[in-house]
Amino acid sequence: MAEVNKTFEFHYELEDKIYSVKGIIASFDCNEEASLENLNLERYKDSIYNVSLVSEPASNLEIFNLQHPVVYIIGYNEQEGQLGYIIEKKFVPEQGENDLVNLISASILEVLLINGDSGHFTDQ
Repeated sequence: MAEVNKTFEFHYELEDKIYSVKGIIASFDCNEEASLENLNLERYKDSIYNVSLVSEPASNLEIFNLQHPVVYIIGYNEQEGQLGYIIEKKFVPEQGENDLVNLISASILEVLLINGDSGHFTDQ
């Protein structure tokens, strides 16, 4: 499968506050050294992506914390997609019911479904 490298910038209005979120979505390297103890990488090798996000105004949500790698998996647990973290070589799904996280997750799926392996996508 071709290497994916997409960027996006979307704006979300929540509780009378506008968030500008920029992100990078890149293919997850499922090489021989890669392992996630609780995930079958062979099954998800073509549907797991590294995600990096920044927000203005700044947010203290976990998905913006650079302490743990953020990944997105299409088809995880038969869902359309799942945002989560890699912590101690395990995939930990994002469990929050935060509206901003849910909107970002939907936007990531939208960008991934657009034809092509690269590009910059905006909502403007």
